[in-house]
Amino acid sequence: MRRRPVVGTGIACLALALLAMGTWLHAAETAEPAAPKNWVGQTLDKCCWGGDLRVRQVHFDEIPIIADPPGVTRNGQNHFFRIRTRLWGQWDPSENVTVKGRVVNEFREWLDPELMDDVPDVSNYEFPDELVVDKLYLQVRNLLDEKLDVKIGRQDLIYGTGKVMLEGTPKDGSRTIYMDAAKLTWKGIENTTIDVFGIYNESENDLSIENFGEGPPDKRDIIGYDKNFNDATESGFGVYVKNASCARMPLEGYYIMKDEDAWVTAGADGEVTVPGKEIHTIGARFMPKLADTVDANLEVAFQTGETDDDADTEGTMVDAVVNWHLPVCDTMKPCLGAGVYYLSGDDPDTTDQENWVPLWGRWPQYSELYIYSWDAERAGEWSNLMMPHLDLSLALTPKCKAKAMVALLEADENDGPGTGDERGVLGTLRFDFTLAEKLLTEKDKLMGHLLVEVLDPGDYYNVDETAHFARWELFYAF
Repeated sequence: MRRRPVVGTGIACLALALLAMGTWLHAAETAEPAAPKNWVGQTLDKCCWGGDLRVRQVHFDEIPIIADPPGVTRNGQNHFFRIRTRLWGQWDPSENVTVKGRVVNEFREWLDPELMDDVPDVSNYEFPDELVVDKLYLQVRNLLDEKLDVKIGRQDLIYGTGKVMLEGTPKDGSRTIYMDAAKLTWKGIENTTIDVFGIYNESENDLSIENFGEGPPDKRDIIGYDKNFNDATESGFGVYVKNASCARMPLEGYYIMKDEDAWVTAGADGEVTVPGKEIHTIGARFMPKLADTVDANLEVAFQTGETDDDADTEGTMVDAVVNWHLPVCDTMKPCLGAGVYYLSGDDPDTTDQENWVPLWGRWPQYSELYIYSWDAERAGEWSNLMMPHLDLSLALTPKCKAKAMVALLEADENDGPGTGDERGVLGTLRFDFTLAEKLLTEKDKLMGHLLVEVLDPGDYYNVDETAHFARWELFYAF
């Protein structure tokens, strides 16, 4: 039986952070809020505040999954609006201390309501839905002779390109991505930062007002191991080092331990308990500048661990991209990229688990369409994949950018319902644009995007209909 991690890892990090704050003996001068870079919001004395409104229309259909036949709510037509509002406030009592909070509401309107008949009410996000806190933290900077920063509370933790650390609440999509965490950042080494963090995420957001006090939904699972509520917890700790001593070769290295609770799902003969697991991940990321017009990104990571029922786990991830900034038409800034994304799969001939586990990386990554194709019990579980790809990005105008990608998707292990390992050919096209600035205030901005994706499925599946995903978005920040 594997040793259970110390559940109080996050609590211990909190205690360490508080102890560090206690060593902060010098009094900082009162200052105006240290607003984030490129921020949008308003200021008042020692406070700043702001908010945003996001409106999306989404349509997708024929997305293949491993289940055979696929379920209607996963593979069939979905057409809906998502409307999200957020309001945040920040208080800076001194130049080195920040308290920040944010509340979020998102509701959805299905244009084909009958498609949702079999979906539990807690997943419908019907108006007015619930008001949730997705950010609430205390940050203290420049402790110990300006060598240490401390951040405690509900916060976003994003590292690298997000392949291992970005999304703490995958079940609610992009409504929130927070993690309940404590983070210490050591800046005492030149050109180097060392982050030490602890995480303790529960399935249910306790900082919420459900339907503004009018009733359900309750027990909405935001970790999401299947379509039902699983009272599971994800916890862990890690060390992430960034070094920029060599300007032409910045690099990063990390060790992360994650513990996933056992959880209960429905089986053919009743409830089935899926064993929990402890996963240790070590990785490195290199960002070389190969020439004035060529740069690259290479991230390699390896996993090992054990499940509650004594099965060994291991996994491998490689994410490699080379970008050529074409020396033509400078105003359009054309960039051609080529890369490969590899995630190990589980060998069906062994009792071990060899599939890559994406830790806190269950988000769209390279594709909004294909995130729905992963195992229906764990949406966004990027694994068992070999994906060579090409992309081209252009600045069509100073306020409109476009990016296209084509990728060949293959399975590392043939565990699908079809006869082969070809997942299919994926194509994506996205336009990002800024429509207006300073509409109502000096710092507001209206932006948007249009995204279209198609997938021609291969023999990994038992279907051959072309899948598609389309979305437009308007985003107003003030």
